[in-house]
Order: sequence, then C-alpha cells, then structure tokens
Amino acid sequence: MAARPKLRVLCFGDSLTAGYASMGCIYHPYRLKLEQMLAMAFPDMDIESVDDGRPGDTVKFGFLSRMQKNWNPLPPETNSNCPIADPPRKKGDESYNWTIVLGGTNDLALGVKPEDIFAKLQEVWDIPLRRKSKVLALTVPEVGIENGRERMDARRNKLNDLIKGYKKDGYHVFDLNTAVPFFAMSESDREAFWDDGVHLTPDGYNLIGNMVGMGLVKILEQERAANPPPVKKRRVFRDDDKVFEEEVGDPTSLDQGYVVVRRKDLD
Repeated sequence: MAARPKLRVLCFGDSLTAGYASMGCIYHPYRLKLEQMLAMAFPDMDIESVDDGRPGDTVKFGFLSRMQKNWNPLPPETNSNCPIADPPRKKGDESYNWTIVLGGTNDLALGVKPEDIFAKLQEVWDIPLRRKSKVLALTVPEVGIENGRERMDARRNKLNDLIKGYKKDGYHVFDLNTAVPFFAMSESDREAFWDDGVHLTPDGYNLIGNMVGMGLVKILEQERAANPPPVKKRRVFRDDDKVFEEEVGDPTSLDQGYVVVRRKDLD
C-alpha cells in the first residue's frame, strides 16, 4: 500500500504568528485553523504544521538566525527568556514543503525603513527557497492606532508593495493586509477579531488561518491542475483482443457459445 503524500508547513514570524492575545495570557496561533483548512481540502494527504512565532522579534535583527535554525537538523538553543521556545527539531526531521512568513510590524514601529526590512526579508525567504521549500509571504496588516496613522500607513504600504512586487521561483504572496483589515471592519467585527489594535483575539487568529488557508489551497489546486498525476497504463495480456470461436453465437441462447472473460474486463 502506497504511503500517503505529506504536506509540512512552517508558519514563521513574530507575535502575530505566535497567536499572542490578552497581553500574553493566551496564545492561539493561526496555524491551527490553517491546518484544518488544508486537511479538509486535501483529505488524501497527511498535513502537519509548525509555528515559530516569537513576540517582539524583528525582521532586521532576529528573523534570519531563527529561520536558519528551522533548517538545521540539530536542536536549536532555547531562549529561556522568551515565552515561545524554538520549534523542536531533531536529526532526521523532514524539511518543510511550504514556509509562510509574516513580519515587519515591530520593525515599522521601531522606525526601520521599509527598504531595509524588505532587504532582510529577502535573505529570510532565501533560506527555505534554496532548500526547495516554497514560500508564502504575507503582507503586513495595519494597526489600530490613530496617532501618526497617515505616516505609518505610507511606510507599511511601501513595504507591502515591495513584498507583492518581488518575483522568484517558488515565491508566492498573500495580501493579509487587505484580507484582514482593522479600520475597514465594522465596530462589532473589530471587537470580535481585534484585541489591542495590534494583536488579534483567538477568533481573529482563526480568521487569519481561514484567509491564508484559502489562499494556499488555491495555489495548491492550481499546481495540481497544472501537473496532474500520470495515468496508470492498463497492462495488456496476450490474446486480450482475440475473438474465440466459442464467442460466436447468440448470447441469449443457452445452447450457443460460452462466456469468455478477459483480464481487461476485470480491470
């Protein structure tokens, strides 16, 4: 019996990937809903997802070394000062088919230039891409802060335009900023999905998982359609097409002919 194909996904980023909510009292990563979406769409596959989200981490100063650890077969060092430990890796672990990257919110808050964030993101993406893992880059969602909103929006939009405009084999983009807005939501939806204007509620992280899941499912279905599995050829046996003398006659008459069953009739 043939083994079921596997789909392993790494969800990588900061607190939005970790599912940080209620000032750190709750962690509800979006990968939980993402995995459910993938399992429903592809029941013939074994789905496994891992989240490596570290609250407070930045693309410029922390992402690169952490991404490298995810592709190192030896167990990474654990930072005891962080509530989210590095994902467990042991020698012999399989690689990831997909790596979903979300980061930049903390960098923008610290005043890092969009161009500098984007340059470092390219280095981060390149680690899985060089190892034949496809990358799904998420755009940076807006934050619900009115003070300085226009300037912040301009810098975030600049970064998101760079993310959406990047082209490389195996690289894909999902526009999370548009899919899960803050200001465009109704007041009731903001109360349900957003926690503090930067982080989301567990329902909000489920919403992200739904949205990103639908985006990834669409990409995977397009790939399947473009590369259908080979059709297994029917094995041909000698005399399969030969007409035997016993077959001639009236099949409704009991005294004429025999019933001949060929191997192809059983396939």
